[in-house]
Amino acid sequence: MKVKYISVIFFLLMIVFVNLNAAIIQEDVNDNNRSKFWMALPYAVSTESTGLVGGVVGLWSGYGQKQMNIIATGYYGMSEEVEGVRNKDKEANAFGVAIGVNNYKPSFSNRMFISLLGSHAYYPNQALYIDGRNSSSADDVLRSQGYNNWYNMSFKYSLPLGEYKDKATLKYALDRGLPIGREKYGGGMPFVTGTTQVAVTPFYNKWTADKLTDEPAWTAVGIKIKLEHDNTDYVSSPSRGYSFEVQYAQDFGDGGSIQSWKAVEASYTQFIEIPHLSWMRNNVIALNVWSAYSPSWQTDKFYEGTSTINANRPPPWEGARLGGNERMRGYSANRFSDKSAIYYGAEYRFIPDFNPLNKKDNGWMPVGIDWFQGVLFVEAGRVAPKYTLGELHTDMKYDVGLSIRALAAKLPVRFEFAVGDEGPNMALMIKQTF
Repeated sequence: MKVKYISVIFFLLMIVFVNLNAAIIQEDVNDNNRSKFWMALPYAVSTESTGLVGGVVGLWSGYGQKQMNIIATGYYGMSEEVEGVRNKDKEANAFGVAIGVNNYKPSFSNRMFISLLGSHAYYPNQALYIDGRNSSSADDVLRSQGYNNWYNMSFKYSLPLGEYKDKATLKYALDRGLPIGREKYGGGMPFVTGTTQVAVTPFYNKWTADKLTDEPAWTAVGIKIKLEHDNTDYVSSPSRGYSFEVQYAQDFGDGGSIQSWKAVEASYTQFIEIPHLSWMRNNVIALNVWSAYSPSWQTDKFYEGTSTINANRPPPWEGARLGGNERMRGYSANRFSDKSAIYYGAEYRFIPDFNPLNKKDNGWMPVGIDWFQGVLFVEAGRVAPKYTLGELHTDMKYDVGLSIRALAAKLPVRFEFAVGDEGPNMALMIKQTF
């Protein structure tokens, strides 16, 4: 089985730059070279969207500024058969480049952190579910060769509250990937304890369907405003505490965007540390609830006379959507989308003491593995044309799965297998789901 999601190494390593909280420094107490590291690794992977591709990814951490990271990748694929109207070629190759700069602190502010993220990519067989209603069919999908380009620039500001009251950068001391000296942290009074950030992110996304003659591109240009509060013991992989965030996104219909839209989403996660067996280091239950709503979405009108794209709706990868590497992992990426959505996720996570790939005993490895983690998870969710709790909790979608995760270069990497009623999915992803 091929990995279904485009969210493989070359794409997913980028996601970390828009999801990690700014302003953290992680140092292993067992490592003499704590503050800086770099690596360059080749990779090869096959997905439904790309076919077989190969490339190189480079990561630099702690250079220039201790909290700053830089990542870049380039890749190229084998020839794949394509179907075309605009593109008369019978074959196409996946290719792309991406770069991210995370947590740059400008000289004019001690509390602001800037992250830049961009990707320019072409895929022979990318998929888009324009009709993503709860009752829609998985076969009703637009597949086409085309571009998937996206650019974000995030400005995060650490509010002088809680742990950020006297400083804007958190420093974690780690012992084999788990925090030490944080026993009293996690689960305190919101805004009085923990960390709070406000982020403003201008974005540009463009998805093209090169086999079509009409409406070959879907472009979104706008801005996102997010409030994030983390009240856990360790932001990268918490054991206890909670976190929540609220985001407002708006596309004003300018700058090449096909139409204006608005979307609001909110998320809450609770982490519960439970007693562990003698052969374990860590035992956690993680619970998440997420919901989204698009007030601009007009269910009875369509964009410029089309019969498929509702007026003032977000694109399928924004707003109230389910499916993919974070929510409803047993379904294809952005499989469901509508005016509103709700999601529930539960994970059981455990870290065994056994780790045959630790850096201490494997000095030849370019990146040490601090821990492996086993995960069992279950998810439920639904999209709907209006926000009513009764409808959102009727005829919900479900999936179950398991995951093997590892902390490599201080970043959680996860391989997941999930099953929903439309079949199995596999994915390779960066960072914890929630």
